[in-house]
Amino acid sequence: MDKELAQLEEWAVDLINNYENDLLKTDPKSSMHKRIKRFSGELVANPEAYADLLEMGRSKGMTGKELVSAIRNIEQNLLDESSRGTSMSRKQLMSDVIHHFYAQRTGGDTLRRLGQADRQQARTALRDIFGRWGNVPENLKSMFRAGHLDSDILKGIEGEAAAELGIKQAKELDLFKAHTTKGKLVTGTGEGITDWRGAVDFMAPQMDIQRTEGLRALQGLQPLMDKLDNLVGSVYTGLEDAAQLKIRRDLFTAKADDVRAAIREFYEPLVIKGGNVKLNAAGLGAGAGLLSNPEAMGKLAAGDYMGAVQAAGTEMLVGTGVEMGVRALGPRAMAAAAPVLKGAGALGAATTIPEVTARVLTKGERGAGEVLAEAPGAAVAAGLGPVSPTLGQTAANAPVDPEALAKSQELERKAEEARQRGGRMSFGFGGARLTLPEFGISEMLEIN
Repeated sequence: MDKELAQLEEWAVDLINNYENDLLKTDPKSSMHKRIKRFSGELVANPEAYADLLEMGRSKGMTGKELVSAIRNIEQNLLDESSRGTSMSRKQLMSDVIHHFYAQRTGGDTLRRLGQADRQQARTALRDIFGRWGNVPENLKSMFRAGHLDSDILKGIEGEAAAELGIKQAKELDLFKAHTTKGKLVTGTGEGITDWRGAVDFMAPQMDIQRTEGLRALQGLQPLMDKLDNLVGSVYTGLEDAAQLKIRRDLFTAKADDVRAAIREFYEPLVIKGGNVKLNAAGLGAGAGLLSNPEAMGKLAAGDYMGAVQAAGTEMLVGTGVEMGVRALGPRAMAAAAPVLKGAGALGAATTIPEVTARVLTKGERGAGEVLAEAPGAAVAAGLGPVSPTLGQTAANAPVDPEALAKSQELERKAEEARQRGGRMSFGFGGARLTLPEFGISEMLEIN
C-alpha cells in the first residue's frame, strides 16, 4: 500500500470512529451503529477499492455518516438484493443471493482498532493465506439461496420451483449452508489486541471456518450449477465482469422453463419431510479433498472457488477425509465443530503450518515452530495450504506450474494497475461526481 492511500485509510477510520463515538452519546440505539460496523469492516478489508472515494471525501469534507452511506451505496449496487439488474450486479441468476465467502465483519472491529501500520501488516498476512475479502469479485459468489442460510426465503425462479414442491425456505432443504457457524465465532472482536500478530492469530480461525463451510455448501450445490452451466454453454466462476454476468442472466431469463425444471428436479429429493435430515451433501471435512488436489488448490488460489469444488470432485465427500479436514482446523475451530462431529471418530489436536506461511506471518522473523508456540491459531488455515499462489506451497506440497504462476502474476499486476487507475463509472454526490472503484476484473480475464 502506498503512503498516500495509507494516509487516506487512516483519515477514514478516524472519521468513522469519531462519528461512532458521537452517535453513541447522542443516539445509542440508532440503526446506524450496525451499518457503521459493517461498512467500516468493508473499508479496512478492502481500502484499495475506495481510493477515489476517500480522496474526494477528504477534499470535500465528507462526514463519517456520508462516508458510511457512500460505501453502502456501492455495496448495494454490487449485491443487487432488490434484483433490479444493477449496472454492477454480481448475480449470475437474478433469484440468487450474493454470498461473501469471508464476511465483512470477520474479526469484528479487530482491524479497525489497530494502528495503521499494524492494520496493514495484519491485512497483508491474512490475504497471503486466504486471499482478498470484502466487496471484490474474488470474495463475492452468486449462490442459490437454498445453500446460503437456513432462514433465507427462496425467491424468484428458485422460489417458483420450490413452491411446486410445497416449500419456501432454505431450511426445508437438506443442503449444507454456507452460513452455518454464526456470531462471535466468525465475527467477534479480539478484545485487547493491539498488534498485527495478535489480529492474525485471532482472525485466522474465523476465516478458516468460513472457507470450510463455504466450500462445503458450494460442493452440495455443484450438480445444479453444472446443469445451469450446460443450459447456457459457459461455466460460472464468479470472476466474470458485470457485462458477462448480464449476458448469463439474460440467457437464463430466455430459458426460464428449463431453469425452473432443473432447480425443481435437483431440490425434489432434498426436501426435508417430518424433520428427517439425511445430510446428503458434503460434510465438515469438505476442504480435505483440496489437500491432495493441485488443480483444486490452484483454482482456490485464484479465487475460483467454484472451479476448486469441481476439481476436487468426490475427494470432498464425507468419508476418511473428515478427520483429516478437521485436524487441519485450529483448537478454537475444532471446539466449534465438535457438536457436528459426534460419532465421527477421535480427532487429533495437532496442527501443522508450512514454513513459508510462518515466514509470511512474521515477515521472515520466525519459523514454523516458533509461530505455533506463540500463536497456534495462525496455523488454522495452513492445514488447507496457503491460498496465495505466490507462496508456491500447500499442506501437501503441491507443485506449481511456473507458466501458470507467471501468467497469474502478470494478470494480477494489470488488475492492480486498473485498480490504481480508478474506475470509469460514476454517480453524483453533493453536487460532485464520484467515480466507483475499479476492480480490475476485465484485466484479470484478459479482456483489456
